Amino acid sequence: MAEHVPKNLLDSRNLLSPEFLSLQEAVKGRYSLERELGRGGMGIVLLARDVALDRLVAIKLLPPVLADAGRRERFLREARMAAGLSHPNIIPIHSVEEHGELVFFVMGYVDGETLRDRVDRNGPLAPREVMRLVQEVAWALSYAHQRGVIHRDIKPENIMLDQASGRALVADFGIARVQDQDEPDDVGHVVGTARYMSPEQAAGEPTGPQSDLYSLGATAFFALTGRAPFEAKNVPALLAKHVAEPAPAVTKFRSTVPAKLSEVVGRCLAKLPEGRYESGEALAGAIGEMRGRELRAPPLIRGFLRNAEVSTAVFLTAVAIGQNAQNFNGFANFIMIALLVQLIAGARRLLNMGYSFDDIRAALLAEASALEEEAEAAGSGKFMRRVNGLWNRLWAGKPGRFFFKVAGTGMKKPKRRALPSTDATEIVLGRAANDLFAHLPSEIRRRMPEVPEVIGRLERDAERLRARGDAGEQLETAVAALENVRLGLLKVQAGVGTMEDLTLDLERAREIGDKIDAELSARREIKELLR
Repeated sequence: MAEHVPKNLLDSRNLLSPEFLSLQEAVKGRYSLERELGRGGMGIVLLARDVALDRLVAIKLLPPVLADAGRRERFLREARMAAGLSHPNIIPIHSVEEHGELVFFVMGYVDGETLRDRVDRNGPLAPREVMRLVQEVAWALSYAHQRGVIHRDIKPENIMLDQASGRALVADFGIARVQDQDEPDDVGHVVGTARYMSPEQAAGEPTGPQSDLYSLGATAFFALTGRAPFEAKNVPALLAKHVAEPAPAVTKFRSTVPAKLSEVVGRCLAKLPEGRYESGEALAGAIGEMRGRELRAPPLIRGFLRNAEVSTAVFLTAVAIGQNAQNFNGFANFIMIALLVQLIAGARRLLNMGYSFDDIRAALLAEASALEEEAEAAGSGKFMRRVNGLWNRLWAGKPGRFFFKVAGTGMKKPKRRALPSTDATEIVLGRAANDLFAHLPSEIRRRMPEVPEVIGRLERDAERLRARGDAGEQLETAVAALENVRLGLLKVQAGVGTMEDLTLDLERAREIGDKIDAELSARREIKELLR
């Protein structure tokens, strides 16, 4: 049937795994699964929509084949432990659940990419960017360590970089443990990822906060050079290097990295725990001393600031040329129009990402202040110090506010580029179900002409409930019915479902629609009587 299926539905069909179907069945009405985000040794991560709050979340599922009594209990215990952590640089866990053989937890969805993906895509990061993300991860680890939680698997794949803010967030406490708990620390067992694990982990010895700092140092090494500190043909050889071979200096592979930053990474990679920083807070402090004061604006805003400064200078130069040399009028006009179009495009991108002018103004003023401090430290006079921040203050004032107001003309409600859809869950489900039905063989569609009507009715009922502010059981029931219809269509499309099952789903959906319509009608009558 592949020839009848559009590309987006082929992608969905490829994800039609037993785990996907079983989990969707268990959480229907509460969460609507969209696609698989990734798989690891201890779980499958899927993108989903929280029906009641209408937001994206990620669900990590322990594969049923791994869910023996021991792993199941450990998975639940560690997820609940991680759910108690609340820090700006740790991905939050909203709930931990088990339904029959299914064990999973629901966590915040980060609109971005992993550090591994960023380096693979763009190459090694700038030293100052690495300083910032190491400091943020160190803060997160310090917070976790103070609560007795050791991560034990810090690596580039477990550090998410938020697309809009650039913030680093620690993910996947999947093999974390609570320090000083009664249970042994997997002594004798190697736990973690070989390229980034500490010598004590590699030797199967007890771990502590300094083990995470070693892994963070190895991760920083990767971010700066594009490779791990040690490489080997097999895991045993790699573990042996962690245990016995001194780590190379970052500057051996990238000479432009500041010597102080290379020293900090080297201290994190000390063989003995006592040779490393005593805490994540101490490491963050050492990084902070190197970073000094800098603009803490999101990358997109910083990029616009640099563009605006250069463009403003060129714009004024073009005006001067046009006034003093009549022969250059056409050329100057061309430059001014091109720059204006470029700046408007940049401003609209920021607005579309959800930034307001107040966000941009604060960043401009902070940068102006930082430039003034630098000029003062260099011994510049008051006049030159003011000139250094001139462009920033100009854009932060009334001209900048007017420009962003004009640039935003005609724009719709901001939506974030990486989100699959900003529509309510029932709209997304209804659209998906209708697409699936439309691409079924014509013979099946003729036998079930009522499908679009049932889908539309459930979609309208859910919209009415949400509009009333009713995000409770009725809304969950309506969305679950829509989910059942979508799943039934998916199964028929993939050849793993029957027409009888789909017919039963449709009958139940009609019954649910009748019940919701009757209750909404009764509420409306009561409301009219009370007027």
